[in-house]
Amino acid sequence: MLGHDEKAETEEAVLQSFKLKGHAIDLYVMPEALFVPNAVSRLFSKIVEIRPGDLVFDVGTGTGVLAIWAALEPSARVCAVDPVAEHCELAEQNARLHGVDHKLDVFHGSLFDPLPEGLKADVIIGDVSGIADAPGKALGWYSSEVPTGGGDGTEVITELLHQAHRYLAPGGKLYFPVAVGLSDDDKIMQAARECFASLVRKVDVWFPLSDEEYEIVSCCLPPALLERVQRKGSRMAWNGHIYEATEPKPA
Repeated sequence: MLGHDEKAETEEAVLQSFKLKGHAIDLYVMPEALFVPNAVSRLFSKIVEIRPGDLVFDVGTGTGVLAIWAALEPSARVCAVDPVAEHCELAEQNARLHGVDHKLDVFHGSLFDPLPEGLKADVIIGDVSGIADAPGKALGWYSSEVPTGGGDGTEVITELLHQAHRYLAPGGKLYFPVAVGLSDDDKIMQAARECFASLVRKVDVWFPLSDEEYEIVSCCLPPALLERVQRKGSRMAWNGHIYEATEPKPA
């Protein structure tokens, strides 16, 4: 494995090491062009529970960090989905790098659309775009190739919530993020309550913004969202949550 933050170039992609719960994972990434795993990816690995024999869906896999992490856990099979073709190519390459390509399948498409019909997961990791389009692009967190959460940050997550009940096995769990201050969290949680009988907040952390980042955010966020960005110590910050959803309600 590479040392922390050590990089080695290979053609256009860069090999970079990421530390998740229980595993150090080397990934080929393209920092200047595609989404790179971040602190939220690490938080997902801390709270997602994978039991022996679980079938796992990683929806919005990017270059495969959480899918590979799940494949290194005692899962039986992992299905990774991403709408960006370049992400899928790198995810497949990264799976081979870690020797888990025999149990990890990568699918190119939106949410659950490209998955085999009738397949139901014990665990769905929904680390999908949950940041409003304007700040996500202005801050450089999403390249032009990566879909964001739309004008209020809710478009992808609410669709994920409304579809997930059809793809969860009995007793299955869905994990999804909420960015309070950078998305309309009330709208997301309303959709979550409509779709699931049980919601447990597993992560509640604050992410500080530099003065420059806050200036960018304040110029492009609607006032109703901006007022939820709060001062924490000497800096403004947005609040990140990750929820575990179980007991899906009938459509």
